[in-house]
This record gives sequence, structure tokens and C-alpha cells, in this order.
Amino acid sequence: MDITLVFTVALAAAFVVVVLVLVVIIIYQRWRIGDQNVFIERFIRQNEEQRQKLKRAGII
Repeated sequence: MDITLVFTVALAAAFVVVVLVLVVIIIYQRWRIGDQNVFIERFIRQNEEQRQKLKRAGII
């Protein structure tokens, strides 16, 4: 068997594995960012609710 063919197939397989790993990392990071945004949104909403309560009570 020709050594260049073996080398080419091994290099192509390694490239495919690297691309797949990068895609998985991107998907995972997007999922984590979306999950963190939910907590930030909840915090902002609670902060605004507290601000409205303070305004109604005449504190602000």
C-alpha cells in the first residue's frame, strides 16, 4: 500500500475529527450562554419589580 495514501487518509480523518470537535464546542458554548441569559433576565426582572415596589411605597 502506498504510504502517501495512508498518510492522506489519516490526515483527512484527523481533520474531520477536529472539525466535529469544534462544532460540538460551539454548540455547547451557545447552550451555556443561553442558559446564563435566563438567569440574567430573571435578575433584571426582579430588580425592576423591586424598583416599582419602592416607587409605589414612595421611597424612591
